[in-house]
Amino acid sequence: MGQDLELYWEWLCSISGLYRTQQEILLRCFGSAQGVYCASQAELSHLQKRGCAFVKKVLEFRAAGSPEEIAHRNREKGILFRSCRHREYPQKLLELEDRPYGIFYRGRLPDGQKKSVAIVGARLCTYRGKELAEQLAEEIARAGGAVVSGAAYGIDGAAQWAALEAGGESFAVLGCGVDVCYPASHQLLLERLVKSGGVLSELAPGTRPLRMHFPARNRIISGLSDVVAVIEARKKSGSLITAGFAAAQGRTVFSVPGRPQDELSEGCNELIAQGANVLLSVETFMDTNFSGYKKKRNKLSEDFALAPAEKLVYSSLGLQSRSLWELEACTALSLAELGDALLALEMKGLAKETQRNYYVRV
Repeated sequence: MGQDLELYWEWLCSISGLYRTQQEILLRCFGSAQGVYCASQAELSHLQKRGCAFVKKVLEFRAAGSPEEIAHRNREKGILFRSCRHREYPQKLLELEDRPYGIFYRGRLPDGQKKSVAIVGARLCTYRGKELAEQLAEEIARAGGAVVSGAAYGIDGAAQWAALEAGGESFAVLGCGVDVCYPASHQLLLERLVKSGGVLSELAPGTRPLRMHFPARNRIISGLSDVVAVIEARKKSGSLITAGFAAAQGRTVFSVPGRPQDELSEGCNELIAQGANVLLSVETFMDTNFSGYKKKRNKLSEDFALAPAEKLVYSSLGLQSRSLWELEACTALSLAELGDALLALEMKGLAKETQRNYYVRV
C-alpha cells in the first residue's frame, strides 16, 4: 500500500476517543480511511444527525491538521504506525476478525515467525506466583521466544522484566496511548521494552488509561501470542478475559492450578475446568511448547563434569524454588554435603539462590 494511503489510516486511528466500532461505521459509510478524510461537511453532518455523535470528533480532528501533519507529530514523539493493510502489520493479528485497523508502537513490532507466549496474572500476586512468572519468562527468552503482556503490576511486569534481564525480547500492549506511562512507576520497564522489544497500542497517542480500554486491549495480547499462560487469577479478572479471547482465537491456554480456597487460584481452576491445559511446571511447559528444549537442557547438564553429590542435587532441583530442607529430605545428604554441592553448582552456573536458603536450577 502506498505511503499516502497509510497516512490516511494513521490520521483516522489518531482521532482520540474514536474506537474500533466507530471507525468501522465510518469505513462502511465512506469506503476507506481516505474516504473518511475527504468526506464533505454535508456527508458527515448527515451521519451525525442520524445518531452518530462521534462524528463531531472527526470534524474537530480534521480541522486540527492534515494526515501529513499528524504523522509528523507522532514521529516527533518517537511513535510509529502500521495499518492492517501494511505488509509489516503483525501477521498474527490479521487472523482476528476484530483486528485493530492500525497499531501505534514504540520500539519494534513482534516477529510473526517467532514463538510468543503471553504471561498474564494478578496484579496483587503472591511471591510464588511472581517467581513462577519470572522463571517461565526467563526460559522462554533463553529458548528464543518472546513474552507478551500488559506491563501491569504483579505477574505481567515481573514476567516482562525477567524476559528482558535474560537477554530476550518482550512486547507490552497498553490500554492507553503508547506515549502515556501507565502504570507510572513502570517507566523504566517501558523504556527497556522500547529498547528490547516494543510497546504497542491500538489507541490514539495521548489516550488516557480508562478502565473500559483494558478488556479490548486483552484481545491484542492474546492475538499476538501462540500460547497464553495464566499464572494467578481471581474470578472475573482481566486474565480470564485474555484467556477467553485466546480460546476464541484458537490459541492454546495454560493455567496454574491451586487450592480451591485460594482466591488467586479460583480463576485458574475455573479455566482448567473449562478445558485449559494444566501448567504443572516450567519444565513441562517448555518441553510441550518449545521443540528441542528438553534435549538442550539435558545436554547442558552433560557438558559439566559433576560429582555424585552434585548430580544428585542437580536432579532434585527444578525451575521452581526448593528450600534447603526440601533438598535435604529428598537427597538424604547432610546439610554440610548439601551446602558443598549447591556451592559447586552455583559456581558452575547450574543453580541459583533465589532467596535465603531457596534454590532453583539454571
